[in-house]
Amino acid sequence: MNSTRNEIIAVALGMFSEKGYEWLSFQKVADEVGIAKSSIYHYFKKKEDLGIAIMELIEEVVQKKREEILTCESEKAKLDTYLIKVDEEEKIYYEVIAKLAFDFNGLPLKLQNKIREHSIKNYEFVLEILKRGKEKKEFNITKDLEEAAMGIILMSIGSYIYRRVFDDIDLDISKYITNSITN
Repeated sequence: MNSTRNEIIAVALGMFSEKGYEWLSFQKVADEVGIAKSSIYHYFKKKEDLGIAIMELIEEVVQKKREEILTCESEKAKLDTYLIKVDEEEKIYYEVIAKLAFDFNGLPLKLQNKIREHSIKNYEFVLEILKRGKEKKEFNITKDLEEAAMGIILMSIGSYIYRRVFDDIDLDISKYITNSITN
């Protein structure tokens, strides 16, 4: 992949994380990368295309994380690993997802669809962990598994949003979640 294209995506990813989609402009990205604004159009015809490229990068990284999670022996360990996203390099991807989800209705339709696809995969991944964990009697979930999966995802996203608000508080929700549903 072209290094300039990669640099554009990396800079835009950081800007998405900090300010969100609406704030992002090709001029701001070009200034940060040190290229002419017109050079960005060589790689991305519009901001939506850059947003889609960012979502594709995020999905690639998250898929690798999912594959790593599946190597854990127990479903509890899988859920713990899913919830512990403290790696600074990885954190930015989840922050971008949280920001884009927050701004979802104002985003272009193709970008909404990419976010929706990612979100569905994420939901199904968590749901499968919960189903297997319940079958193996690792989890004591008395509520609907679909609701539990969605609740876990929402708490996870919320923790990324509120880490910025409460920057002096360790918001590791993984212990809270797994302790509340394990036997």
